[in-house]
Amino acid sequence: MDYDPKILYLWDFDLTRNSGKDRATRQKLAALRECVSFLKVISNGFGKRYRIAAVFLLDLKACYSLINYKPDLFISRGYSGLLSIFLSKILRITTVREVHASAIEELNLLPYKGFKLKVIESMTKLSHYLDCLSDIRIFNNPDLLEYYRKSGLATDKDFYVYNGFDPNSRSALSKSEARKKFELGESEKLIVFIGSASKWHGVDYLVELQKEFNNYGDDIKIIFGGGDVSEFDPCSVCLNISPLEDEDCSDLIRAADFCALPVKSNRVSPGSPLKLYDYIANDRHVFAQRDTNGYSDEVERLSVGYQVDFTNPSETRLTIISAFKAHAHKSFNDVKATWSDRMREWLRGMSNAHR
Repeated sequence: MDYDPKILYLWDFDLTRNSGKDRATRQKLAALRECVSFLKVISNGFGKRYRIAAVFLLDLKACYSLINYKPDLFISRGYSGLLSIFLSKILRITTVREVHASAIEELNLLPYKGFKLKVIESMTKLSHYLDCLSDIRIFNNPDLLEYYRKSGLATDKDFYVYNGFDPNSRSALSKSEARKKFELGESEKLIVFIGSASKWHGVDYLVELQKEFNNYGDDIKIIFGGGDVSEFDPCSVCLNISPLEDEDCSDLIRAADFCALPVKSNRVSPGSPLKLYDYIANDRHVFAQRDTNGYSDEVERLSVGYQVDFTNPSETRLTIISAFKAHAHKSFNDVKATWSDRMREWLRGMSNAHR
């Protein structure tokens, strides 16, 4: 496309970490760098210990870069950006915010107490203020965009783009090799759930589903990989393989027949789950929560799986058994959901809003 803005990007986390969020951001920025001639990235190199100080120091660094580079767009995410967003407005630089959740709403879901909760509340309110202060907001789910619109906090310039995947992140192992790595039977029927397990992920639905399989004597096993699920599965009904590095997670997905993508409807927006795109990157069909934006709509649009209602284990069991009988493996090489695809969507949206 013809739109080629100079971009300054501010992210107040440490992009050298191995969390899913930081890994995805590195992949996203690498794809964005291929789409534009100029991209300057400022991120937190001070470490988690100095997080609050880093918010201020990164803001000052961003102010210097705004004056020095004079970008067309200043994109930010996180707690940092108060001074730099105001400076951008003085310099007539368009400000853009990535918004991945209703920060104020999600405070109720955090496990913190006391002083730590007070600090996080203050930082969260700052982040929300920066979201509202910017010229353009890029949401990661249409439900979140609609919530902001109904609250009077979004404009016609705002848009949403789901997350994506890096084709180079796929496992190098075959299904058979991956199963040998994790000592899993060659003929076992396996469903894998990868990543962290929070209250909204619906992990407890999978525990109930495994119980349903067990009650009927089905030879289907659900495996959790990479996260601590002891809160939701204290009796170890499902197999848990943790901890896992990124490469190991990809290998475990390769070992699966299918992957699971449940979610609970206890948030304004269910977000755009990175694990869905990890599943797609490794050519595995997905069972996704029915009638849920960012989940079942993507699975249907991309033709990479099935809609199920995880809140109804008996119905879900029947759908899964039918899927195992009818399943034929296919590659997802042509799926249009890579980070390069998503960054082109970003640029189209920002181009339209920037006119």
